[in-house]
This record gives sequence, C-alpha cells and structure tokens, in this order.
Amino acid sequence: MLAENPRPLTAELMSARIYSPFAYPLPRHTQIVPIAAAEAERLGASFPIVWRKGPEGPQLVALRSLLPDGDGFAPGTAGVLALLPLVFQAYPFLLPERGEGEAEPRRMVDAAVPDEPNDAGAAITGADGRLSRGTELRLRALELYERDRPRTLAIGRAVEARGFLEPWPLRFDLGHGQRCEILDLFVVAQKTFDTPALAPLLAEFGVAAARLLGQHRLSLFRAGPLLAAAQGAVAARARGGAA
Repeated sequence: MLAENPRPLTAELMSARIYSPFAYPLPRHTQIVPIAAAEAERLGASFPIVWRKGPEGPQLVALRSLLPDGDGFAPGTAGVLALLPLVFQAYPFLLPERGEGEAEPRRMVDAAVPDEPNDAGAAITGADGRLSRGTELRLRALELYERDRPRTLAIGRAVEARGFLEPWPLRFDLGHGQRCEILDLFVVAQKTFDTPALAPLLAEFGVAAARLLGQHRLSLFRAGPLLAAAQGAVAARARGGAA
C-alpha cells in the first residue's frame, strides 16, 4: 500500500480536508506505481509499463523515474493529473482493507500531511453530510482501479505461468558519481512476440491482453527519455551544490 499513515475512513475523519494529489509527497515522488491494465494505453506513451513481482504474483507497474526520490521525470510528465496512475488520482483515499474479524472491507484514507498545498482544499463531506465533488472523483478513480485489478493480476499470472517474463535490469551511469540500479522489473521477452506463443493468452483474455501487451512493448522505448531526464536532474543538483 502506497501510504504514509493509513487509517480507516471513520466519521471522525469525514470532516478532514483533502487537497490536490500533488499537494502530497507520495503522488509527486513515488518512482514505481501499481497500475491497472486499463491504464496502459493512457500511461504507456509517457512511462515504461512493466511487471514487478509481488505477493499476489506479477504486478503491473508504471516506471515514472529512474531516481528513487521521483525526481527526474521526463519533460511534460510531472504535475499532470492525466498522467497520474489511478491509485494517485484517488489519493489520499486508499484501497479498502478487511480488518481481523470484519466481514466487510473498510474504506481507508492516508492521513498524510500535504507539504505543498496550493489552495484551501475541501472537506471529505460537506455540511449536509454528502460527499464533496473532490471526494466523489477520487473514489471513482479508486473504483476503476479496483474493478480492473483482478483482470490485471490474472493476465500477469498467466504471462508468468507461460514463461514469457524475463528480467529487465536497468543499470545506468547518471554522471557525477551517481548510478541507477533497478533490478526487480520484468518484461515480456521479445522472442515471444515473434512466435505464435501468445495465441493461447490472447484467446483466454481477448482484446484486453492484446492491447496491454502491445502498449507494454511500445512503452519500453520511454526508458530513453527517463534516462535523459535523470541525468539532467543529477547534473542540476551537482551544479546547485557547486554554487
């Protein structure tokens, strides 16, 4: 769970104020973000869409930066709401969690401190007790992610079970004594696309898998702009330190 201080969404918190996702550190700086298959077309033109092993199997993720603090976004991608993965469009609301002995999962919220608010924010609920417009939009984004999550996990498990995944280690010299090493990412092997091996997968999952795999393969070319952006950010820091 991408959260600093996850808490159940109780009546006490309903009067809390929420801000733009970019007012909080996690949406601005998180380097690797889980996504749903339905997001691949929207995000794949800006970020590599790959897999990372997780407790439930291969997890589809967007690689937003080569720097661990999330600095060094490619030009035109930082601070753009349309390029935020759904889990961050929904922030500070989080995926529901089922507590011990509870039959129904509880809605969760990250009680994180917004370190860069640019407005007064809005309460989670209005004076009449109804959800504010901002709350509705965030919960809708979370619902979209939740709805597509089982299919996304199923495709990832099927790709792994058929032996299509291979490591995608990223090792780069960023200059000024800094290196990038991200060694836990996986991609569908290029040779898989050159044979009929994908046919059973496409037959099982249909157009959704075909579109995801196509966007995945094309998105890998976005590693180049990420490298240039990371090198530029490192160089800028070096210049700032020398000033």
